Amino acid sequence: MGGNSIHMFDKNKMLLKPQNIAVHHAGGLGDLLVATAALYEITNMYPEAKITLVGSGWWTQIILPTQWPQIDQILETVVNKRFKKLKLWKSIIGDNSWNEVEFNKKSLKEFLKDFQMTIDFRSKSLRFAFSSYAANVAIRVGSNRSKLAKPLFTHFIHDKKGAHLHERDRFLNIVAALDLEYFTKRKNYWHEYGLPALKWFPPDYQKYLNSCRDKKLILINPTSSIREKAWQSHRFREAALKLKSNDVIIKIIGALNETEWLQEVAQEDFEIVQPASILELVDKVKEASLLITNTSSMQFIAAGTQTPTLTLVGSASELRWGPLGLHDRKLKMAKECDYPKPKFISRKELGKLQEKIAYDKITVSAVVECAQKTLQAHLEKTV
Repeated sequence: MGGNSIHMFDKNKMLLKPQNIAVHHAGGLGDLLVATAALYEITNMYPEAKITLVGSGWWTQIILPTQWPQIDQILETVVNKRFKKLKLWKSIIGDNSWNEVEFNKKSLKEFLKDFQMTIDFRSKSLRFAFSSYAANVAIRVGSNRSKLAKPLFTHFIHDKKGAHLHERDRFLNIVAALDLEYFTKRKNYWHEYGLPALKWFPPDYQKYLNSCRDKKLILINPTSSIREKAWQSHRFREAALKLKSNDVIIKIIGALNETEWLQEVAQEDFEIVQPASILELVDKVKEASLLITNTSSMQFIAAGTQTPTLTLVGSASELRWGPLGLHDRKLKMAKECDYPKPKFISRKELGKLQEKIAYDKITVSAVVECAQKTLQAHLEKTV
């Protein structure tokens, strides 16, 4: 397959049976996790295609080759996301890992000439879209807030500002441009099951866990990217002490670089769990009967493992970034009138202030009550 010769064929044929598909997405861990439902549907729609992920290096840590056998390449973009440096990773199915190989193309544009379809999940940037267009890729799927971007795509969804959609559903909408009827049905499935699992577990795994231990496990993740986006540590600790009982064990979970923050909650009373990798984190979250967390990427890990989750929501939109499991709960106590509107403050600092105010509104008693109800509902379901 060389150059642009592939584009002599009918585009409808490309749409039905593309051989190579490139999917572009960047951002943090949470951004990638909520896109996995749409990614899963792409593999279902085109079971014979080989898929390359373009964008974040996080993909190499959350995509297991044995779980996603169609995804055989990851093209990592580094240096300010301007595609100045590209690192190519190839899947090793036998070793269930990723190996960096030489990238021998001059540019992203040249790399994309070997693809019949590109799907762009980044609606705030058109860099990848321009490269796809310049490479004359036959089928180009994407979304943008500006309708002026439409000529760059063959299948375009207008990303309307202020649309009340969860990020997962926004990505499903983008791919729905390929087959609207199919995705209308599939959205109901994801509303029930949240997100695809990053690892395979036996169907009766949760019942097995319940039968082989005497106490139910609650994991508490008290951290976030910044302090303002998290419930206060002393409140998490107070809630943990109230939830601890003869039937319930509490563990405090977080990243390796969050030890000091985790210790504020755990002190000498609770075990701290710090998984060394994202996939190890998946194992730990799967073991829990309940996860309590701020609005963070860990709630999306839990959505994939079907672990009941109580998400404490600050000023962020719970419709856009809330938990995704059918039996998950979210707790938000701040109202729009609670937020000040100072004139002389940056947008970033205003955001921090609003987050702090919103989290300060959440009470310990409300968290304890909601956690107990969520845990009880889960236990009744798994009996």
